[in-house]
Amino acid sequence: MGVQYSLINKTKKEKISYSHLPVGKLRELAGFPVSSAITTWYLLKNSGDEIGFLPDQGESPMKGINWEVVKNYSDVTEKVIDELIENGIIEDNGVDIFDEEEPELYIRRLRNIWMET
Repeated sequence: MGVQYSLINKTKKEKISYSHLPVGKLRELAGFPVSSAITTWYLLKNSGDEIGFLPDQGESPMKGINWEVVKNYSDVTEKVIDELIENGIIEDNGVDIFDEEEPELYIRRLRNIWMET
């Protein structure tokens, strides 16, 4: 399946899980315009904090950080998406639900529109 990443802010005890987005792997995070916008926005707004990517497999590149510690961090993915929508960078086009019997399994249809405005 490949290594999946989350963005971790050790200073503020926050994480961006990229939940409900079609990304998680290195190339997906860099290549998908929405995840690139989420990451850049968060890094710029939290400049100076101790921030890094935590893989779901292998050694943690961040000292003192592992999934046991991070599970209690606040997931700010939706907050950052809302800020990007409010600032005209991305638009929300609803969701694609995979199984009507399990509506919590969905992908958000977000699109980067910054270049179009």
